[in-house]
Amino acid sequence: MTHAIVTAARSWLGTRFHHQGRIKQTATHKGGVDCLGLLTGIAHELDLRSGDGTPLAAFDETDYPHQPDVIRLKTRLNALLNAIAITDIQPADILLLNVDGSAQHLAIVTDLGDELGIIHAYAPARQVVEHHLDSYWNAAISAAFRI
Repeated sequence: MTHAIVTAARSWLGTRFHHQGRIKQTATHKGGVDCLGLLTGIAHELDLRSGDGTPLAAFDETDYPHQPDVIRLKTRLNALLNAIAITDIQPADILLLNVDGSAQHLAIVTDLGDELGIIHAYAPARQVVEHHLDSYWNAAISAAFRI
């Protein structure tokens, strides 16, 4: 499943950033997605399920502000995914990242050669991007989860 999640995440690269968006880029449409929408889209494409068998995409929400409720976000992640130690992250894991001083951003861990990377819908880049999990992003990790 690890390979499938990373492959699915890479298929969203270049999709433009759009707050609360849920549309993947196609040859005729630029799409639009935010970090939660990216995870929801991948969960839908792969029919990923929670521990009780409910499709993870069924838990999607689009009524959050630009600055999400960080406590609610972390509570939902803990309820739906398996929390893991940050030191144990591997490709296909989900990271909760500190951005602008709070844990409010999500990314998917990838494999970039001999190093780890992340894919995320990143507002400053205005699209879904992949890059190395460098010291900047490592320092931003607040929590890690496994599907």
